[in-house]
Amino acid sequence: MINQAIQTLELSLRYSGQNARALDKVSLELSPGEIVLVSGPTGCGKSTLGLILCGAIPGLIPGMLSGSVLLGREDLSTLPMREIAGVLGFLLQNVEQQTFTDQVEEEIAFGLENFCVPAAEIPGRIEEALALVDARHLAGRQLSTLSAGERQRVMLAALLALRQQILILEPLAYLDQAAQQMLLRLLLRLAEQGKAVLIFEHRRDIVHTVAHREIYLQEGRLAVAPEVRASFPRIRQRKPGPTVLDIAQLDFTWSGSDQSIFSSFSLTVGQQESVVLLGSNGSGKSTLMALIMGLLRPTGGRITVCNHDPAAGALRLLARDAAFIFQHPDHQLFLPYVRDEVASQAAEPGAVQAELADMGLEGLEDRHPRSLSMGQKRRLTIAAALARQPKLLLLDEPSVGQDDLHLSRIICRLDRFLEQGGTLLTATHDRRVAEALADRIIRFQEQTAPEPAPCA
Repeated sequence: MINQAIQTLELSLRYSGQNARALDKVSLELSPGEIVLVSGPTGCGKSTLGLILCGAIPGLIPGMLSGSVLLGREDLSTLPMREIAGVLGFLLQNVEQQTFTDQVEEEIAFGLENFCVPAAEIPGRIEEALALVDARHLAGRQLSTLSAGERQRVMLAALLALRQQILILEPLAYLDQAAQQMLLRLLLRLAEQGKAVLIFEHRRDIVHTVAHREIYLQEGRLAVAPEVRASFPRIRQRKPGPTVLDIAQLDFTWSGSDQSIFSSFSLTVGQQESVVLLGSNGSGKSTLMALIMGLLRPTGGRITVCNHDPAAGALRLLARDAAFIFQHPDHQLFLPYVRDEVASQAAEPGAVQAELADMGLEGLEDRHPRSLSMGQKRRLTIAAALARQPKLLLLDEPSVGQDDLHLSRIICRLDRFLEQGGTLLTATHDRRVAEALADRIIRFQEQTAPEPAPCA
């Protein structure tokens, strides 16, 4: 029987084809009943550490690994993956990489069926897990209709249903504030029951309220944690110019649903204005952006973007004048090198290196985009979009994967974009981003029509 605790001894890893180590002699221990925060700048090795601890490296992802990982008293490398998975659960930041089915209950049942949980027991486990993450209202939904935060809850429920004793989580990236607090309370209860919890998170102040201690990584090594940053730069206020985005009496309902996401919703955004859509998971922020870019068709009303009508099929013209940065950067990375992603969209050659430098991506030009951390990928998609010099930029959840320093860099670059005549529409659940970026805030609530509100 494995004693439920995990320990690393002088753990180092170098990915194939890279000179620098992703991890360098990292030793740590996680005890039963303990919540430990692992933090550090983007690209510091947090996700790599998680992938090693769950056996994915080198089991599924190649790399030159040295040192050892002990699961209880057993060397992790000697244990079959099934035995590891029975004890240790891992939730990735990008939940789309861990989904296997199309429907909420089926997704939670998938792991239970693979562990041969008796069929009669599975419905009760599913209901219990959804209740734990406050997601019973998502039962019966298709995963494709869920927001990123709602999917994150479902994947956490799928993990909790397995009742593993060690949880390695990147759980907060897409959760709204209420869901974050719910999750932290849940993790405290799980720790009181003897579970060991390792949390990877950039927003250290949030997790400090429940963590017993913090492990800070920098360039793959253990380091002393800096003080938590209290504030971020704020964009300069500007007088809006001519209308860039005009939404009039918008209606939208998902196919097969009787619940309207938008009903007679109107919004006008002027040139050089920065408007933030702030709201809970599933409230319609990302849906509105997809409607603006013509990726979804409204059921009523009218949208005009840079004098183009998305519903009239003017998508090529729209794509020339407006850029949309998705929640998940993997959906927009297709080329073999980082520099290629920016060069393929750049309006002028000099923009490539300038945008990479502004986003803190110098030295990564020859890396494959998929080899980057989530935060680096996000900044790469922002760099590529800005290199196009669009008139309107739609930015969905810019703070995901960003440490304080790089979030500040993003905000400063967006301020310059506005100064140069651009217009910005940002969707977020992160109040820090809203306070830094907003000339105006539109607050969204789940299944209710959003109402305009001044920036507090």
